[in-house]
Amino acid sequence: MKITINGRPEEVAPGTRLRNLVDRLEERVRRDPMIIALIAKTGKSQMLYILNGTVVPAAEIDRIELQEGDDVRYVHPFFGG
Repeated sequence: MKITINGRPEEVAPGTRLRNLVDRLEERVRRDPMIIALIAKTGKSQMLYILNGTVVPAAEIDRIELQEGDDVRYVHPFFGG
């Protein structure tokens, strides 16, 4: 099944839940020093997930099954000044 993740097409198995994708994406960024610091301070990565243009509340991530053509975006905090 084809979906888009941050503008890039990807294949996922039918029935894939957003939680599975979130776990995979968070694994990609877990070595980022900023993410390490956020997890140490807050217990969470503070990643934001957007599905088809709508922010997904953390409580909903486990319930959502991805569909063909879904557009998933993720954003992590960026410190700067």
